[in-house]
Amino acid sequence: MGRLANCWNKIKESRVFRFFRNPYILATLFFLLWILFIDENTIFSYASYHMELKEQERQKLYYKEEIRKTEEKLDELNSNVDSLEKFAREQYLFHKPDEDLYIIK
Repeated sequence: MGRLANCWNKIKESRVFRFFRNPYILATLFFLLWILFIDENTIFSYASYHMELKEQERQKLYYKEEIRKTEEKLDELNSNVDSLEKFAREQYLFHKPDEDLYIIK
């Protein structure tokens, strides 16, 4: 029993044990553990939100580029009658009354 008591006394006298017995250190550790792992706004949820934000920013850039392309196409169709006719024939299968239309898939 003397050896166990001797070991316990050495542990109690160590710098690390005294450091963690400080109530301010204990409160700070508890706060950090709470914020990092227990609270609903943990570090993991923050990382998840950050990845979702990056994905939405990529989608935003994609849709802006698609809008730009569509606006260019619209400007071209509004300015050029031949391109409008070509677009109508290709996309909506328009044809003149005296033409035959064959669709090959």
